[in-house]
Amino acid sequence: MKCPLVWCGWLLWLTVSPASVLAQQPASDAMQWLQRIQQAAQRLNYSGTFVYVQHGGQPQTSRTTHTVEGSNHRERIEMLDGAALVIVRHNDQVKSYFPGTKTVLVEKRTYKGSFPALLSEQVSHIGEQYEIRKGEIDRVAGVECQTLILEPKDKMRYSHKLWADLGSALLLKAQMINEKGQVVEQIAFSQVEIGGTAERFQARLAKPIGGRDWRTSAPAVSSWRGSDVGWHIESPLPGFRKVLEVRRGIGQVEVGQVVFSDGLASVSVFLEPLRDGVQTYEGSTNQGAVNVYRRRIGDQLVTVLGEAPPACVARIAQAIEFRPVPK
Repeated sequence: MKCPLVWCGWLLWLTVSPASVLAQQPASDAMQWLQRIQQAAQRLNYSGTFVYVQHGGQPQTSRTTHTVEGSNHRERIEMLDGAALVIVRHNDQVKSYFPGTKTVLVEKRTYKGSFPALLSEQVSHIGEQYEIRKGEIDRVAGVECQTLILEPKDKMRYSHKLWADLGSALLLKAQMINEKGQVVEQIAFSQVEIGGTAERFQARLAKPIGGRDWRTSAPAVSSWRGSDVGWHIESPLPGFRKVLEVRRGIGQVEVGQVVFSDGLASVSVFLEPLRDGVQTYEGSTNQGAVNVYRRRIGDQLVTVLGEAPPACVARIAQAIEFRPVPK
């Protein structure tokens, strides 16, 4: 496992401070748990029901199934509350079925981040921005779990608490906690089956959905560099790395999207021209853990949103400039 840069400095210091070795071991063990959690979500076969709750919102229940056979990854997520929605993934192809409108949305997966695969491949960088330690042994859905506490080193991130299966390290529960100690978001399995062959869950993946009379939509998504058309985002926050930059077709408008991540939290930036006759609210809004900041730059609109404190999304939005490229 490659150490974060900040850990390398600690290792040098420890060579002349042997008494501190014992204090370092728990943090190292906690980082190994994060690595295992990230890998488990990608490599294991599992199926279960989980509940998602935002602060002040209603619980939303979903059923998920994930299998791996060689290089083939299959996943099915079915929303059980509210408007019906079924998301089916085969490797990087994602189909979202909306029974209410008999519509299928076909997309290529551009960013990984659905529960229980919440940790990105940048997991080794998490220790640069969070203090990580192991907590108590607890139970989720009848399964014994190791808890992990992640506390941010600045005020630009939320705290997190994770529950991972003691045996497989699959993430079974996650909480996001604000600076007041309030749980602003929680997602947790209420029932889960882990392991076994892919055939064990095949019937759940093969459950029919859609039909001949359904309409298929495939919005255009292409590689894109905002700087080519005048957008400039100057290192918005320490620890946040650019993980995605694409252009999406939304109706008659092309919208640029840039995603930043610190390995745990992610923030999306949407860049688009203002539309005639459309009223645009500027400033901050929020829903649970998701904060949004909008601002106009000339005839352009910047929207920044993510599961991060208001100061974080506002700072990123204020770091964006638009300078038209001469034609």
